[in-house]
Amino acid sequence: MCRRVESLASTNSLWSTGSGEIRAYLDASDLAEWIRLKESGVSKKYSQELARRTMDAMHELSNERLGKIKRQRSKDGLSYKETRLVLKADVELPGEVTNSDTNAAPATDQVTGG
Repeated sequence: MCRRVESLASTNSLWSTGSGEIRAYLDASDLAEWIRLKESGVSKKYSQELARRTMDAMHELSNERLGKIKRQRSKDGLSYKETRLVLKADVELPGEVTNSDTNAAPATDQVTGG
């Protein structure tokens, strides 16, 4: 796992660590709740709208690096669909530094003297 994704899925982050094919994910409900905590006076309905718009923009600007899925979720006896942004394990991020990159010896060109 790269350092950037590890920091994305840290304890102070909205992103959660995935498993298998998914490195990290973000649920719309978590983003809406975070918005309400950070911005006083924002209604639940408006925070949900802001979360939807933000996730739509993130998906569009990611150039297909983030996937967007709808999943069935049950809470308090009610069932509803929720949007989730996912970062798949096989997706390369620009500027990503992987553990294998940092552990490898630095590459140097052969120097020939004259």
